[in-house]
Amino acid sequence: MGSETVPKIPLVNLSNESLKPGTSSWHSACKDIRQALEEYGCLEVVYNKPSVEFHNRILAALEELFQLPQEVKMKNVNPKPAHGYMGKISTFPIHEGLGIEYATSEDECQKFTSLMWPDGNGHFCETVHSYAKMVAELQQLLVEMLCESYGIEKHSESHIKSTTYLLRLLRYRRSQAETNLGFKGHTDKSFVSILHQNHVKGLEIRTKDGEWISYEPSSHSSFAVIAGDVCMAWSNDRIKSCYHRVIVEGEEVRYAVGLFSFLTGLIKAPEELVDEEHPLQYYPFEHQGLLDFYQSSNSLNKGDSNMVKAFCGV
Repeated sequence: MGSETVPKIPLVNLSNESLKPGTSSWHSACKDIRQALEEYGCLEVVYNKPSVEFHNRILAALEELFQLPQEVKMKNVNPKPAHGYMGKISTFPIHEGLGIEYATSEDECQKFTSLMWPDGNGHFCETVHSYAKMVAELQQLLVEMLCESYGIEKHSESHIKSTTYLLRLLRYRRSQAETNLGFKGHTDKSFVSILHQNHVKGLEIRTKDGEWISYEPSSHSSFAVIAGDVCMAWSNDRIKSCYHRVIVEGEEVRYAVGLFSFLTGLIKAPEELVDEEHPLQYYPFEHQGLLDFYQSSNSLNKGDSNMVKAFCGV
């Protein structure tokens, strides 16, 4: 037997100037996005909005933020799971993260900035707000293309209107830690999560066959798009949420920034995605209800997609 090629996360290039709704390249990209999400629960997207300069600017903003004293970062408090400051956790001590909820709102970015820098830091505020808006646009484009691929375009506008965004600013630092585990295997409780990072690898995706594959961004304008449990329920199990983890080798610091999308109102599978072949898998539910259920659960496997089945499975 010859050497088998290591599977890679599918890549879809959305930076093509001729990518316009109605064109053949648009239809083909819509199909590629759907197939990647159905097969892997994730994909790499190359998107032309971030310049090299902007990529460097967001990473510099992360570096500046994480240099703040621990007691300042701990002011980032949010009762929702994984929405506020997380750090110095015994099971994965190399992970540290902060969150800005509703990050597409300039006011919310300003509130976070004032909490971290009471004397102000306009440059940081402007950078994270611009970043959140840019990635929210990418998320909306992906939803539009996914809906089109399923033939349910009519649902995309209301879906986009009901979406809110959490920005997570992340650092993984190998210090004296014995472990290289940055974050244990889990599925996200979001609709989708869109991650951007520096050159230090770490994100690993588990395939349907149980194999772990490493994500390596192909350029400064690459984003990893990860389907969460809510996307799985919304698609009536056509898309499986992506089980992933972070393992950081070597001594270099890994910086990453994630935009997580959440839905307001009642979430249910569009009627077009329910048929004889795909009977209804989930009762309608609210996103906040899922988060509350997740937080109150003592289950050992609360990190995987069985949570959403337990919460609202048919």
